[in-house]
Amino acid sequence: MKFTLRELRARKNKTQVEVAKDLGISYQTYNAWEQDLSNVGISKVYALAEYFGVTIDQIKWEKNA
Repeated sequence: MKFTLRELRARKNKTQVEVAKDLGISYQTYNAWEQDLSNVGISKVYALAEYFGVTIDQIKWEKNA
């Protein structure tokens, strides 16, 4: 099963600001990722997967939806 960043964040009951702070990035960067306005670098793909407790294959990027 695949999940968007928005779905993963909701499952963790976090705000965009909280996720950004936990990952050490700006809110604007995370917001752009979630809205599919910018690409996520490979190191952050792994960080997102670890943070949300999924594999990178389980993250559904909006462009691929």
